[in-house]
Amino acid sequence: MESSFWHNCWQRNMLGFHQHKVHPLLSQYFTNLILASDQHVFVPLCGKTQDMAYLAQYMRVTGSELSDIACRNFFIEHGIECQLQSLGEFVQYTAEQLTLWQGDFFKLCADTIGKVDWIYDRAALIALPSAMQAQYANHLQSFFSSNTRLFLVTVEFPSEQLPGPPFSLNSVDVKRLFPGFSVDCLASHELDDKRFAQRRFEVDYLREKLYIIKKHD
Repeated sequence: MESSFWHNCWQRNMLGFHQHKVHPLLSQYFTNLILASDQHVFVPLCGKTQDMAYLAQYMRVTGSELSDIACRNFFIEHGIECQLQSLGEFVQYTAEQLTLWQGDFFKLCADTIGKVDWIYDRAALIALPSAMQAQYANHLQSFFSSNTRLFLVTVEFPSEQLPGPPFSLNSVDVKRLFPGFSVDCLASHELDDKRFAQRRFEVDYLREKLYIIKKHD
């Protein structure tokens, strides 16, 4: 899937993946998982998700996003003033608790954003086809330190009924993408209305799952 696909989505305002409210799994589970020492959360392929504003209530947030439209709109829609700075292949948008790196996620280095305690992925991994999922997961692992935890939300449905994106991922897929990591499924529930963000799917079932992933002790 080429970057032009996502640029086109933002240019044409085709944002079926964008949720207008904070994700319920985030608001339900995240605060109970936070440690007193947690200071920094990373949100890859962040779009303009409302979840970043929610997370910024608790710790510093760094997002990575391909589209300049998404980055600008996030700050505009939340009424937050930000500073822009060109840094090599990236444009950095900064505010008090929020930093967005606009550019290619796969060229963003862990050293650039610093140590992260959490990584939040609501619709990044499932937005990618299988070959890119492996590339994404491999690069994402470079941002892990010994105590980093990944808050990963996935969807499951009969893949033959929907070509994607989003793409269906089950627990076997997730464990395959994160070998050598501890993968715990914290929640699983059926979406009876078959609705994902702003879209409704004609599938036999649509299931959302929350995984907490970390390096083995």
